[in-house]
Amino acid sequence: WVKFGKNASNQDLYWRIIRTNSDGSVRLLYHGTSTTAENAYIGESAFNSRYNDIAYVSYMYGSLGSIPNARTNQKNSSTIKTYIDNWYTRNLEAKGYTKYLSTTAVYCNDRSRSDNTYFGAYTRLGANKTPSYDCAATEDKFTADTSTGNGKLTYPIALMTADEVSFAGGLYETNAPTWYYYNSSKGSSTGSTWWWLLSPGSWSGSDAYVFVVIGSSSYPGYLGGGSSSVSGANGVRPVISLKSCVKTSGGDGSANAPYTIEETTSGC
Repeated sequence: WVKFGKNASNQDLYWRIIRTNSDGSVRLLYHGTSTTAENAYIGESAFNSRYNDIAYVSYMYGSLGSIPNARTNQKNSSTIKTYIDNWYTRNLEAKGYTKYLSTTAVYCNDRSRSDNTYFGAYTRLGANKTPSYDCAATEDKFTADTSTGNGKLTYPIALMTADEVSFAGGLYETNAPTWYYYNSSKGSSTGSTWWWLLSPGSWSGSDAYVFVVIGSSSYPGYLGGGSSSVSGANGVRPVISLKSCVKTSGGDGSANAPYTIEETTSGC
């Protein structure tokens, strides 16, 4: 557990550690204003307000009609990216916490395809059970800095990927009551609310699907690749990455004593 930042109401924010990124930064998953939260999401949003084009699996896209079109001149933000960015500006940016965050961390919206229906994460996790942190296409590497990715992010924040969920103990279309599902009281961190991931799942020819995690007690931690059309409203759990130079000022990482961050003028 990590306690980092404050929201617009000046409440402390809590996060779960996902992993270390290739640039040495530490990736964190939003957990709301307490370790016992059952609403550990910033609200609910569609991934994209429209669903009837393959490009709508994109976190950002250029034009519609195909993945090559979507990857070219990515100037259009998805509905969920706009939602996350608006939250970020009102909370972490407004409170001066951007200086602690990595701009070179990559958030992978993997739009590679194995056939005309399924995207890369679906093939890796559904068919082969081989999650990967690799993100092959530069256009899919969403970053705030162009040195490691596409540099299209205005703010260094996005979503968790299906592969990260899998590495954390998730299994495609299987219940997985593990840390990303639980709060510190061993209940669901999001109640019965499903929450979005960054990984495209499939394109039916008329409907675009993106991976989700199901939060209900009936399907705890269930990783779904074709469970939710992009136009559906699901929970939004942002992900950020603390720079590798950030130091802790206390805590042991437990729910009772989460790591706290040493605040500095430079962010390091």
